[in-house]
Formats: sequence, C-alpha cells, structure tokens
Amino acid sequence: MKRLWPLCASSGLGLLLIACLCLPFAVGVCPAASAGTKTIRIGGTGAALGTMKLLAGQFKKKRPDVNIIIYPSLGSSGGIKALLGGDIDIALANKMPSAAEQREELKGIEYGKTPFVFVAHKENRLSGITLRQAADIYAGRNITWPDGTTIRLILRPAAESSIKMLQGMSGEMNAAVVVALTREGMNIAINDQENADMLERLPGSFGAASLCQLISEKRGLRIFSLDGVTPGVKTLSDGTYPFFNSLYMVTGPRSSPLARQFTDFVFSLSGQSILIKTGHLATGQQR
Repeated sequence: MKRLWPLCASSGLGLLLIACLCLPFAVGVCPAASAGTKTIRIGGTGAALGTMKLLAGQFKKKRPDVNIIIYPSLGSSGGIKALLGGDIDIALANKMPSAAEQREELKGIEYGKTPFVFVAHKENRLSGITLRQAADIYAGRNITWPDGTTIRLILRPAAESSIKMLQGMSGEMNAAVVVALTREGMNIAINDQENADMLERLPGSFGAASLCQLISEKRGLRIFSLDGVTPGVKTLSDGTYPFFNSLYMVTGPRSSPLARQFTDFVFSLSGQSILIKTGHLATGQQR
C-alpha cells in the first residue's frame, strides 16, 4: 500500500499544532510550551526523539523545576522551521544549518554519530546481508527471502535523508534506489516512527533505519550485519562500519536560556553515557 501524505503545515507553529494532537515522546504536556523560562521545547528528526526522551528524563532528575517537551517527529527541516519561528528551543537535525539559516543566527553542534543499518522483521532468520544483496532487493531483482517469504520493502519519500544515505552507499545501491522509487505498490513511510512501525508490523519487511532510534525506542526488529560487519559504536569508531548519520542540536536567538544548560548536559559524562548506550559514537568520545 502506497501512502502519500500532503504537507499540511508550512510553518513551525503549524507543525507543532499538529504535534500537539499526539505526544508519545513528550516529557510534559503541550499547553506548557508557552509556560515561560522553566520550559525547554525540543523537536525535529524522528531518529533522535527516543534518545532525547532518555536525556530529558535524566536532566529532570538534576533540574526537577524544568519542564521539557519533546514533540513527535517534525523532521530536520520541520524542526529548523519551528526553531526559526520561535516555537521550539532546540531543533534536532541530521544536518548542519545551511548558510542562509546561519545568517538567521542558528547554531548547530554535532552531538553524535549513529550507524545507518539495514533491518528486517523480527522473525527473519538471517543475521546479515551484503550490500549487493540489499541492492538486489531495492531494485526488485530479489523479491523473496530464503524461506520463500515475500520481501516487503519499506521506502521513504525520495527527498528524505535516508534515501540519500542509501544512494551514497555505492553506485549499485544508487541505481537500485532509483528503481525502487519507481516500483508500483511500494510501502512508503512518511517519518522515522512510521518507518519502524511498518517494519515491525509487516511480515517479510526490509528497510533501513538509524541504530539509535531502534535501541532507544526498544524496537523489535532484526538488525543485520552488513558485509560481515556488525553495526555498533565500536565498529563505527574503528571505521570498519562506514555508514552513519550525524546528529545535531540546533539553537537560535529565540531559544530559551535553559536550552544551553540542556545542550551542556548532553556533553556531560551522564549525557555521554546515555548516548553511548543508545548506539551513538558520542562527540565527546571523539574529542
């Protein structure tokens, strides 16, 4: 089943109004978003939300007077739009602010890298895959698993960063993804949470995701080794697993003073420990 959702919000505020309808990752409640200086509002790429929820919970142990709101997935671009509009204090993104956004006084800081991995339904009996085999699946050259189960590929919209990541893995993967985006009847996941939901729900599923999301959200999925290398913090650190997403916290001139305190906490020993446990090569490790 192919799903294409219209873009129903063109501003950060519109996105947050939609987000207020469902707050599975919120630490606090939506009306508190305008409660004043004791509130930190965070939103952006879905891959980072689970880890941010854990970080927020630990931060509140030190600062119980602070209310932290983490909105459902806005995407990197949606988070930056909301930040520019003054609707959140910290945007979570998989990219640095553009030159134009930096002229708006937005500042991004990388807090970690996380492996970009291939995953399948938890009942899949395979433990690993090669990049060539993955390309065969995306191109439709292979449509069944070894046990005869139909492979149900989960894709993201063409403009999403995960698609660009797949295309950058190799020339063969680039060509395969181009083909996949034209195949009829593909399952399209609009955001990171829907991607993981579909992978968990559909027997025979196959797709890609960020390791940090899978760990922090405790997703029941089969994480494949790739070309014989198990994705993780160690293999990312030593360079044997080469595919990863960089994650950034972005602040702006309208961010609350507490936003800096939270970003400082992320780089503290306590914050770094949470990042490592949730599948990040924390920036503090690289310094």
